[in-house]
Amino acid sequence: MAKQVRAQLVGATGYGGLGILELLLGHPQFEVTALIARDDAGRRIDHVYPHLTGRCEAIVQAPVEDAIGRDCDVVIFATPDRVSQQYAKDLVRRGVRFIDYSGDFRFASTADYARYAERHPSIGDTTHGAAALLARSAYGVSELNAAAIAAAPVVGNPGCFAVGIVLGMAPLYHDGLVEGGLVIVDGLTGSSGAGKKPAPLQHFSHLNANVVPYRVLNHQHVVEAEFTLGRLGQAAGATVDFVPHLLGTTRGILNTMHATLTRPVPRAALLARYREFFAGHPFVRVLDDPPTLKGTLGSNYIDLSLFTAPGDRRVVVMSSIDNLMKGQSGSAMQNLNIMFGLPQTAGLERGPLYP
Repeated sequence: MAKQVRAQLVGATGYGGLGILELLLGHPQFEVTALIARDDAGRRIDHVYPHLTGRCEAIVQAPVEDAIGRDCDVVIFATPDRVSQQYAKDLVRRGVRFIDYSGDFRFASTADYARYAERHPSIGDTTHGAAALLARSAYGVSELNAAAIAAAPVVGNPGCFAVGIVLGMAPLYHDGLVEGGLVIVDGLTGSSGAGKKPAPLQHFSHLNANVVPYRVLNHQHVVEAEFTLGRLGQAAGATVDFVPHLLGTTRGILNTMHATLTRPVPRAALLARYREFFAGHPFVRVLDDPPTLKGTLGSNYIDLSLFTAPGDRRVVVMSSIDNLMKGQSGSAMQNLNIMFGLPQTAGLERGPLYP
C-alpha cells in the first residue's frame, strides 16, 4: 500500500468540513491528523455530530497560529473567504500543499479575484493577501484541469453552482457553439448551500414549501463560470445570466441552462458529443432523460442532459449535483486524489441515495 497521506482539516465543524471528514474517514490512504475549528473547539467531533459515533473521536482544536499545517501533507480549508490567505504563503514556503473551499484561489490574477470579491456579499476588501500564489494555484474542476491540479501547491475548489454550470456547458463553449457566448441559467439549490449558521432566509417557516430567488444576476459564482467557459477551446468569452433560487429542501442543485447555437445541431449529435467529451470521467453521466435532484443525492456524480427546440438552434442543458458532494466535499476529495496520484474514484465509490 502507498504511504498514507496526512490531512489536516480547518473549519471541521461546518457542513463542508463534515462532508470531507466523512469521506476521509472512509478513504484507505488518507489519515486525518487534526480537526481545527473556532466553533466547538475542545469538544469531541462525535459529540458535535453524533452520527460519527464509533467512527471518529478526535477533539476539535482551536485555530492557534502554529497549529495550521503542523504534522500533515495537506491542509483542507473548509472555511469562509479570506481565511486561507492568512496562512497560504507560510504553508507553501514549508512545502505543505492545501486545498481551499472558498474563492480565495480560484482565480489566476488579482483582477479576476477582485471581480469575484466585488460580488461576494461577505467580502469588503477586493485586494488579495497572497497575490503571488494566484498564478501557482489550480482551479479545481477535476474533469477540466487534472494536470494542473496534480502539480499545483494550491487548489481552489470550485463554487457549487459553478460546477454544474461549467460542466454542463463545457462541450458547447469548447466547440464554439454558443451564439454570442450567452447562456441564461436558472439554478435551484437546497438550504445546506448557505452553511450551518442559521439566518432568516433559511428559517424553516420561511423556506418550507417555498421557492426564494436571490442575488438575481449578481451571484459571485458567475465570475468563475464566465472565466472558465469563456477560455475553453474555440470559445470567445462567456456571459452567464444567472438567477439562483433557494428551495425548501436540504441538498442538491439543479441548473437549467438556455442558449442559442451558432448553427443547427440535432439533439442526438449533441448528446453524442457530450458523451465523447466526458469519456473517461467516472463521475459525469450523460442521460437521455432530464436529471433530477434525487438522481445524484449523496454522491459525487453530475448528471447531464439536453434538449433542442424545433430547428435545432435553441438548446436547453440541465445538470444535477449534490451541492455538498460534487458541489463541495466530493470535488475536494476528487482533487485530493489527483494531487496525490491516487485514482479519482478512491473514497468516492458510494452511489446516490434513493429515495
